[in-house]
Amino acid sequence: MASEADYRLPRTVIPSHYDLTLTPDLDATGFGGHVVIDIDVHEAVSDIVLNTAELTLHSASVFNDAGQRLSASIETDEEAERSTLTLPGAIEPGAWKLEISFDGILNDDLRGFYRSVYTDPDGNEKTIATTQFEATEARRAFPCWDEPDLKATFGITLVVDDGLTVISNGPEAERAPAGDGKVAVRFADTMKMSTYLVAFIVGELEVTETVDVDGIPLRIAYPPGKGDLTAFALDIAAHSLRYYAQYYDIPYPGGKMDKIAIPDFAWGAMENLGAVTYRETALLVDVNKATQTEMMRVAEVIAHEIAHMWFGDLVTMKWWNGIWLNEAFATFASMKCVDAWRPEWKVWLTFSSDRAHSMETDALASTRPIEFPVASPEEANAMFDSLTYEKGASVLRMLEQYLGEEAFRLGVSNYLKEHAYGNTDGDDLWSALEAASGEPVMEIMKTWIFQGGFPRVGVDGEPGGYRITQEQFRYLGEGDRQWKLPILLRSADGEQRILLSDDKVTVDAGSDLVVNAGGDGYYRVAYSADLQSDIRSRLSTLTGEERYNIVSDAWADVLKGGSRAADYLALVDEFGAESEVDVWQKVLAGLGELDRIASSDSRPSLQRFVRTLVGAKAGEMGWEPSEGEDDRSRKLRGTLITALGNLGDDAEVQRISRQVRERVESGETGLDPEVADAALSVVAANGDFDDFERFLALSDASQTPQEVVKYLRAAATVPDAGAAEKLFRMVLDGGVRRQDSFWVVALMLGSRENGPRVWDMVKENWDELLEQIPPATGRRILDLLPYRSEPEVAADIEAWLADHPIKGGEKYADQQIELMKVRVGLRSREATSL
Repeated sequence: MASEADYRLPRTVIPSHYDLTLTPDLDATGFGGHVVIDIDVHEAVSDIVLNTAELTLHSASVFNDAGQRLSASIETDEEAERSTLTLPGAIEPGAWKLEISFDGILNDDLRGFYRSVYTDPDGNEKTIATTQFEATEARRAFPCWDEPDLKATFGITLVVDDGLTVISNGPEAERAPAGDGKVAVRFADTMKMSTYLVAFIVGELEVTETVDVDGIPLRIAYPPGKGDLTAFALDIAAHSLRYYAQYYDIPYPGGKMDKIAIPDFAWGAMENLGAVTYRETALLVDVNKATQTEMMRVAEVIAHEIAHMWFGDLVTMKWWNGIWLNEAFATFASMKCVDAWRPEWKVWLTFSSDRAHSMETDALASTRPIEFPVASPEEANAMFDSLTYEKGASVLRMLEQYLGEEAFRLGVSNYLKEHAYGNTDGDDLWSALEAASGEPVMEIMKTWIFQGGFPRVGVDGEPGGYRITQEQFRYLGEGDRQWKLPILLRSADGEQRILLSDDKVTVDAGSDLVVNAGGDGYYRVAYSADLQSDIRSRLSTLTGEERYNIVSDAWADVLKGGSRAADYLALVDEFGAESEVDVWQKVLAGLGELDRIASSDSRPSLQRFVRTLVGAKAGEMGWEPSEGEDDRSRKLRGTLITALGNLGDDAEVQRISRQVRERVESGETGLDPEVADAALSVVAANGDFDDFERFLALSDASQTPQEVVKYLRAAATVPDAGAAEKLFRMVLDGGVRRQDSFWVVALMLGSRENGPRVWDMVKENWDELLEQIPPATGRRILDLLPYRSEPEVAADIEAWLADHPIKGGEKYADQQIELMKVRVGLRSREATSL
């Protein structure tokens, strides 16, 4: 088995500065390069080893200020992604420079230095050259020491056709003619940082006017014609820069802040210092047409990436096993930032669904610790999952609420100040938080970081108080792990906090007890029958987060087999007057899962239940928003319409939804985006091949990134076999952008109607399909695999994936297969009993 040492470079030679010049050829999809690297030689060496991938090295030499220059022979190991430069003799320790000439390709894999294509307003196809280096892809653009703890400064020059927009990490420092209609654009040196944060973007892009944010120049670059979609992003970006400078008590560490919308992008965004790249849907938005979910997505991603400028860029993990803390903290921080910007959005309530999503995976035997040993690049990329982002952020939020927000903030600030421009591991942060709070943070966090899973807290009344216990929660089988568990309580006697270190504790509290008060704990709660009845009698006195958790915990117990679907239906029947959209979404998520496994005889009864449950609240809200209605109320209306039309199979809602869509597609303006979006969902879920064709045409013609995606998503949702086959073929033929291919396939694979046939097509075209999906997202075609709970199909899927592993996706496949088995069990217990 490979170890970390197999992928680490020798420490005999260490870089301190890169002077890099690149000449990209957008037509020939290649580039030439020249780099001079300042290196510190720590012991006499004749071999210098560094990372390269998909590069051809033409010459290499070392020289020093004493006038010595030695040429090196070059040997490249493509599989190891390394080049060894062998000198004719050993060079002595000290300061040297390494000079290399090379060239490379602009690939189509959405990693390294790659090409992205868009069509301009005049119908002309244009090419952009852009970068995505995390985790280990900088080596595809220039020879380097491509490890996060080998930080250096970077001076970047790009030689490009005059007239093209050119962006890199630093501010532009100089622009000079370079002959043949080209210019050499030199950028100011960066701060000391890791190679994965280097970025350069070249192409016909437009740029907003610069916004001065307390001395920091802020701009957005975008494909031509989309300037009207930038105002929202500029607003949240300016807020984020100010918010974090105050929260961390450290000025922004870069010289400027550019945000660049890239037409083809594998992830949501990338935190390159001063030059953050984004998928278009995560940066550009029309606030007059977007739903609240779409706007929140843009706000949270922008806030997430700007949080990284300090936590990740200024202070960086030592190795990839620590990447979780970068991403978890940025996720946590983005919630705080957006909550300060739009408190009426209740982002922590919305985050409840993210926490519940990570708990799905974490309730499996195949879960993993948040932090685990990482060796290869594939293992590093596999860490970008719900446990890293969502569980990590949830645990940080739980800790913050236990320690107190100011003690937590002070600890984070001290940690960043102490380790600025350096590299750390998690213990460095826990030590800082412990010093600021006086609490045993190190002891607590080691139980959360280095073992997978989470507890379920049992609550029973006993004379003089309550007995609180913990046991590991698992869907299949039992677990024996325990945690140092911070618990917040509320009762008639007030609020209190405890640290449950053993399997049980007795607490003295008053009546009306709420365990996990505030709802931020990363654990489930099981009240005794009497206490459960009591808390259900006072649902209206609980916060939205607490009500969400009541429903979430109940549904998790159904999946485990601890209670029946009938018990869940009895519980959610009490939520008909619920006012929080997130709680409704959790209620409906459980009902949606039951709809997927219900037999044809049971399904009409479930649909009647949904119509009864949802009908009164939906009727109260109607189809039109009232004057001054808030964003969350509008979102609730759309959620209820969708539920009635799809889960409830309400013919009248389906009829009105088609009328709404006809108005939208005829160009009528002023329609509420939430209603228009809900109507689209209803029409798509009940649509035919003609609807599918129309949605594809609308996607192609759409002017905003969100509409492009939502119409493509609608097309993938149409329950027509011919539509699924055509769309699958479009993925194989390149008719769907590679960045979108994984989720289109995943959505069709999860379809109740088309999923089994789509699985057959996936098998029949396995190799061709994976070639069409960027390597970083190949495993994501399995996102909705658990919905394939038909026993025969599930068995076939498990056998196939055992023989056809997805590189870097082996652990994810194991988890999705186990979740699929959980749903097979649900089907066997409940399909005919509803």
